[in-house]
Amino acid sequence: MKLIGRALTACSLVVALAIGGRAAADPISPGDRLDVANRAGSMFTPSPVPGDSNGLFANLTITVNGKNESVSAGMFVLDYREAGVAGSPWEQFLSFCLSPDVWLEPFDNPYTVHSLSGSPYAAAADRISEFWGRHHSSITNDITAAAFQVGLWELAFDLNSSLTSGRFSLVSRGSVFDTAQTWIASIDGTGPRASGLMVLVDRAGAPNVQDLITQRVPEPGSLALLALALGALALAQRRRRSP
Repeated sequence: MKLIGRALTACSLVVALAIGGRAAADPISPGDRLDVANRAGSMFTPSPVPGDSNGLFANLTITVNGKNESVSAGMFVLDYREAGVAGSPWEQFLSFCLSPDVWLEPFDNPYTVHSLSGSPYAAAADRISEFWGRHHSSITNDITAAAFQVGLWELAFDLNSSLTSGRFSLVSRGSVFDTAQTWIASIDGTGPRASGLMVLVDRAGAPNVQDLITQRVPEPGSLALLALALGALALAQRRRRSP
């Protein structure tokens, strides 16, 4: 995922989500066709953590198929609506990419929704589900958001467990590398699996194909509620560290 100039990224993706505004009886489902956009103009806002006004991300250097790339890894905010329906309202959702070598914009609409196991990422579905189930709740700051994104790239794009070898590797060292590598190494087949993961597959044959994956929620959700929850987690962590 690349971020150059207008703050953009690459992505075949995982869309982490808090789908705001949809009723519980009408979550996105396999077979749905959706348009995706970046209506806010910034991938990293709004910020779910108080005091972090520019969103959750970190600038990193990665290697993809032997070529170094400068990228911004983190949690992204996008919008979707039902494709081909005049006046269909836009809904916001939080997202992560899975392919680091594709630009996020322009969006080649429409996208078609698939279950994770029935998507092009089926070979990595079990490991992605466990990774999500184990570590998605740990996203509370720039480091953990970037580490989660890096872990998803490794699992979906490289299909192995090493950030130092293979088609994808992380050149930047530090907290993001250490956290992501620890999280990837924890995937052993015994952890909890995330349910409701959906992949938004980009238009076949488009020049800028990048896919998104989303977690269908069982009840109405919103970015505001997710922000509140993540803010509470961050506050609790700070309190635990205080003497």
